Amino acid sequence: MKILGIIAEYNPFHNGHQYHLKESKTLIQADGVVCVLSSNFLQRGEPALVDKWERTKMALAGGADLVIELPMPYALRSAEFFAYGAVSLLNATGVVDYISFGSEAGNLNKLNQIARILANEPEEFTRLLGNHLSKGLSYPDARTRALIDYFKQTDTEISLDQNEVKFLTSNPNNILGLEYLKAIHRLESKLIPITIPRKGAGYHDKKIEGEIASATAIRKILSEKWRNGDELLDKEILKTMPESSCNILRSAFSKGKGPIFIDDFSLQILTLLRRAKTEEIANLFDVRGGLENRIKEAAEQATSIHDLIERIKTKRYTWTRIQRILFHFLLNLTSLECEYFDQLGGPQYIRVLGFTPRGQHILAKMKNLARLPIITRVASYYNRPETPEPINRMLELEILTTNLYSLAMPNPVYRRSNRDLLEKIIIWK
Repeated sequence: MKILGIIAEYNPFHNGHQYHLKESKTLIQADGVVCVLSSNFLQRGEPALVDKWERTKMALAGGADLVIELPMPYALRSAEFFAYGAVSLLNATGVVDYISFGSEAGNLNKLNQIARILANEPEEFTRLLGNHLSKGLSYPDARTRALIDYFKQTDTEISLDQNEVKFLTSNPNNILGLEYLKAIHRLESKLIPITIPRKGAGYHDKKIEGEIASATAIRKILSEKWRNGDELLDKEILKTMPESSCNILRSAFSKGKGPIFIDDFSLQILTLLRRAKTEEIANLFDVRGGLENRIKEAAEQATSIHDLIERIKTKRYTWTRIQRILFHFLLNLTSLECEYFDQLGGPQYIRVLGFTPRGQHILAKMKNLARLPIITRVASYYNRPETPEPINRMLELEILTTNLYSLAMPNPVYRRSNRDLLEKIIIWK
């Protein structure tokens, strides 16, 4: 039995995702698909368009068989920690054989060559990286330049020139692919990686041209339509997603479960920042070098979250990085909390969000082979005397995440707390 693992956000699930999933299944003749799906806040520091249960439905309708959750402390982190958390979950299932990711490169050997260097951190590479960081470059830029220098100075299995290194380390899907491969090396995992070349629009493309568009473009049009009072899915959007995804979004939006955008959290974040002391901001993960002062000063002047980020960002602190920090603050994800889970090895449980009949069989097999506790009902674990502290702490953060995310839902009925304790597993037939 060949089981394929996929790491996704599906924000929303579109034709490009459908293509990737089908091509991956065909390539290895997979008997089933386990999907690790991000929680309600995503890797780039944004809220999901609809909640994790609606996105689980889209994943199952689109071809996944079992959907498990990537907890917030890893879903809302940099690519390195996002990938490590997700790969460690797939590894811990005990049943997943392959992991597939999309990439602009479509060349696993070249990506793997760079991933080995990043995973092993040779002394010379570390020195070169430090030199470039000392010049005030952002980490991604410093890493790319260090790799270029490293390949010039060192004999490696596959030699890459300057343009190849830039291409492999500067495109969004390549970057995530490198982190997945790096995590596989560091975990000494037996997962077999495969990559499918990205088809159609680029990750950041904001225009819809043809039937495969980026999730960014879909969300942009949705945002513009909703602000103008148009509550129908645009024809342009309809052609970019499977019918099942369109129907699930229509249903969620009609009930007032979305759409949710970053702007919906402007007042929450500004309120907390203006009330906070500078030292509280300094305790956040990824805040260093006096950034807390810049954030605090910006919060006193900013009138929206976009205005706030514009005032804070620098060459070293990118828009995405600032977004993540702001939502870390909203969700009280401190450096100490991140370090605590990282030292314990990542996610502390496997939480099931949904499954198909085939997924139920995979889950039954997992119960005998998984290396982490499998949670199908949060209420059976949370705040129980027998629940280990790391599991309880991670669940507590997840419950808080959903509670705060829910406050942005258009329909007040869905703003109530503790949905993680009340929502049932999605069973898709």
